[in-house]
Order: sequence, then C-alpha cells, then structure tokens
Amino acid sequence: MAIDKERAQRDIMDITMRLLADGGLDAVKIRDIARQAGVSVGSVYNIFGDIDDLLRACNTQLLDELGSAGAMAMQQAELDGVSDVRGRLLVLARVYHEFVETNATAWTAMLAFNRAVSLKETPEWYILRQEMLFDLIGEVLSGTALGDDEDQLAVAARALWSSVHGIVTNAYRGSDRRAQQTQTWAQIDVLVTTFVRGIG
Repeated sequence: MAIDKERAQRDIMDITMRLLADGGLDAVKIRDIARQAGVSVGSVYNIFGDIDDLLRACNTQLLDELGSAGAMAMQQAELDGVSDVRGRLLVLARVYHEFVETNATAWTAMLAFNRAVSLKETPEWYILRQEMLFDLIGEVLSGTALGDDEDQLAVAARALWSSVHGIVTNAYRGSDRRAQQTQTWAQIDVLVTTFVRGIG
C-alpha cells in the first residue's frame, strides 16, 4: 500500500521537531522517526534525501517561525506607536530572546548542526532564508545614516544580530532564572542603546 507522502512528510517533521526539542541532535535517529511515523526507513530517505536534509528542513521551520514572530512584532510595534530605532530594535531583540527561551533545546541543536555542516554543502535557498532574518534588522536600520550604504547596512544588521545572539545564547547562568533574564536583558539594552547612539 502506497503511503500518503504529504502526510508522512508532515508526521516525520513533527516527530523530528519533538525529538530535537526533547533531546537535541543526539535524539534524532532515523529508525525511531520511521517507527513513530509508521513508515519504513527507506521512506524517510525517499522523502527527505538524508538526515542532513531532514535537519535542514527542521531548521528552516524554526527560521520561518522566528521570522514570522519578528514580522508580527514589528506590525504590533507600529500599531503601538513604537517608531524610534532603539525601540524597534529592542522589540526584535525581545522576540529573539523569547524564541530561544521557548525553543532552547531545538535551537541549540540546530546551531550545532549548522556548525557541523560544511558551508559548501549549504544550499543557496537556505542561506537566503537566513538573510531574511537579517533583513528585519536592516529595515529598522535603513532609516539611519547606515541606510545610504547597502553593504554597510548588511554588515551592521549581521553585527547586531550576532551580538544579541551571543548575549542570549551565552546568558548569565545564575541559579535564579529571573536574575538570569534580568541580566540578559540588561546586556541587550546596553548593546542596542550604545549601537544606536553610535550610528546616530
């Protein structure tokens, strides 16, 4: 009996995302995924190609979720009258901070996967998907002095993304979660405020 490829693809993705969220990369085993999805191991490979393609699909889903959250936050910020560069950048930083908190294990697993896979093996479409996240920051910065130089704007957006990413992923590790969040947010606030002052 032929499998419903579309449904199997959805099930395989859902199972893989759950495994990533529960146990990171080490928890992702094709045999376990196939068993839980009710398909053969060969079917998993026929649908996704190989384990890297499956993990890249999961990473793409996470990137899309983060991008959607950022775009929605920007729309809400506009409705709320947040128009200054610092305020809008802090909105995006908060989205990223909350996204990482919500998806900590899966996001860490995907970062590890990206480091392990050669850049030569990364498809162009995937790189462009990542660029869309930098574009959210670029749009905010386009109204500043950086907006006159596309290359400088792109570098600034990446630099700011990387800095916030570093603060969030290397967050203060105190025993008190609230203190950790307060410290992380204080660092992000200092970074964004100083950055905006510097390009003012």
